[in-house]
Amino acid sequence: MSIRIRPRPDTSPTWPTTDNHLHPDWCARGHACGLGEHRAQPVTLRVPGHGVVVLTRVLAADGSQHAEIRTRINLAAGDTNARAHLMRIVTEFDAALRRMVRPQRRTP
Repeated sequence: MSIRIRPRPDTSPTWPTTDNHLHPDWCARGHACGLGEHRAQPVTLRVPGHGVVVLTRVLAADGSQHAEIRTRINLAAGDTNARAHLMRIVTEFDAALRRMVRPQRRTP
């Protein structure tokens, strides 16, 4: 698996650093930031020949934060195998999502 994080530009043609708009330190600025929200540079996870996951931290206009996750997974060959593969993917994502949204336990 490989991980890629794109570097953040120091300045942005669309969001000058001298304006009154405050960006979080993780904000990518530029075209990735706008319409009342801030977006970090995406983090790309790759398993060559199998799939890609792209994660982006977002601060919405209402002040809430979320992770945007886009995924591309190569399916098994053949319609029957692809359908079975899709069912496995849905089942695994459901289980992963339920684990990720569960509140974390704090250790003393």
